Amino acid sequence: MAVTVKRKDGENTSSFLYRATKRIQKSGVLLQSRRNRFYKTVLTKNKRWTTAMHRMGMERQIQKFLKLGYPLDESIALARKITKGIIKK
Repeated sequence: MAVTVKRKDGENTSSFLYRATKRIQKSGVLLQSRRNRFYKTVLTKNKRWTTAMHRMGMERQIQKFLKLGYPLDESIALARKITKGIIKK
């Protein structure tokens, strides 16, 4: 929902801004955008499953590197590189 406000001939900027803000407030654009600001769409079942599989794979890789003696931060970095395909297994 777009609101178009054009400046009239000979209209000073303060009255134009006043008129524009009133029209925007009456249209409800600001109210609607503030309501939808933090709205998150519901993930599909397939997307949730995919992210869960990715998370489980990362956990397995991290545990493998921890058993090999790598520190935690390095294990996480290596697991990320493997899942992205930068490093081959």
